Amino acid sequence: MGKYTVAFFILTFFLLQTVHCEPPVLILAENLIQVVTSSTLQWMAASSRQPPDLQDAVVGAYQNVQDESEENSASGGMSSEPVFICRAKQSGIWVSGQLRPNNPRCITSLRGSVEQFDRYEVLINTEGAANLTWVSRDKFVLDPQGAVTGGDEPFRTFIARRKAISHHKEGSLTYFLGKFDSTDNLGKYTLVDQNNKQLEFEDGEILVETEPVAYELVRVKLDYNRKRVNQQGVVLGHEILKNEYESGGVARVDAVMSYKYNYTLYWGHGHGLLTGLPLVVRFHNGTNIDGQWGLSDSMEKLATYQIEGFLAPGTAVNVTLRGNYGEWDTPYMAVVVSIYKGGEKMERLIKDNQREHNMRDVIPEFGPVYFLHNNSFVPTTTTTTTTTTTTRTTVTFKSTTTEEVIPITPPEVYDQDKVVNVVDNSLDTENNIMIADQGGAQSLKNKDSKESDGNFALNLRASAIMSIIAITCARTFT
Repeated sequence: MGKYTVAFFILTFFLLQTVHCEPPVLILAENLIQVVTSSTLQWMAASSRQPPDLQDAVVGAYQNVQDESEENSASGGMSSEPVFICRAKQSGIWVSGQLRPNNPRCITSLRGSVEQFDRYEVLINTEGAANLTWVSRDKFVLDPQGAVTGGDEPFRTFIARRKAISHHKEGSLTYFLGKFDSTDNLGKYTLVDQNNKQLEFEDGEILVETEPVAYELVRVKLDYNRKRVNQQGVVLGHEILKNEYESGGVARVDAVMSYKYNYTLYWGHGHGLLTGLPLVVRFHNGTNIDGQWGLSDSMEKLATYQIEGFLAPGTAVNVTLRGNYGEWDTPYMAVVVSIYKGGEKMERLIKDNQREHNMRDVIPEFGPVYFLHNNSFVPTTTTTTTTTTTTRTTVTFKSTTTEEVIPITPPEVYDQDKVVNVVDNSLDTENNIMIADQGGAQSLKNKDSKESDGNFALNLRASAIMSIIAITCARTFT
């Protein structure tokens, strides 16, 4: 067990040696005595063996170097390259210095000694969020609010520079960079020139960060296609709709249901923005939402929902109000506007996630309708639609002479409103007689037909039967 404990502590030690925490950058507070942590600046650890990413590094000056491009190298052209602000521990004290284009080491000066360090830290402006300016300071002026420190407490010094007389030769600097110590004889600048010599002055410029007083989010674009939803169904309440009248027709019955839920809205954090500053989100449709950056805006909301139904007298229905409560995480892209004292503004683009806890999809659920007097369910009635088609009564006959009409089958006698269809499937349908709706017989077409002599007796018998039927029909219709 002891071996494992020793191994654990050894591993922990080596991990602590390899982990680099980004130390905070301190700036002078409003009372000009204390220091506060900057939300936009940070020190990034670097070394000469692993050149740092200088995309967001703070530029303090520019240096003239030989242009290595094919167009200008032959003519001896020069280019101006940025000189970044760095700091290194010299004699155990953090001292601010300069990181030049063709030198991967940080150059600092302390007590007349100029040194170059392989391990150092670079000043980073997170996402370009800091509003940085260089403010003049001499022994007759107090340290400005927001002055950026290069050394930790209690050895407080500020990042400083002084304009150089540039001769536009290779290696010349536009500004000498170094530190300013306000406790040394009312203030003294200790800087390094392009020849790595220490220079001291009583006047110069101090790097100052101006912090905003409020933020605005404009041109907000929510990406609903990539949103993540985590929700669950909840019951918000119950209600009974009643029609307590004992008579009358179907009546409209309504009620209002109220419910409470906790609503939160969060627009993200970081991006070099101060947590807790007032925030106004402005949408394209003119809607504005107030809040605080980096903090969830939480409140208890009271909402109402109107339900209605149509009920017969003496009936009721139970209603349950349901909804979905959960978290909606939606990526967005917007322009953040930093607002400073005096009305100055600075804009930049950010991407983050909007997190919202809300109640959505609120709908009523109706139960079966029941009678109030015995609580039994109202039976469900199904209505069937019947379509009746009326057809003219038609009787088909076969005639053998021009004087007599001979039916194939003796027709049945029906009332005037009833329908009778008699069809002769064995004879030609071109010869027929239609019985009209008024009950009279109307000849449609007469056609002579020649029969053989062998069928004469049969035809005579049929004629006699037809005569009897005709007399009976005549009496019936009259």
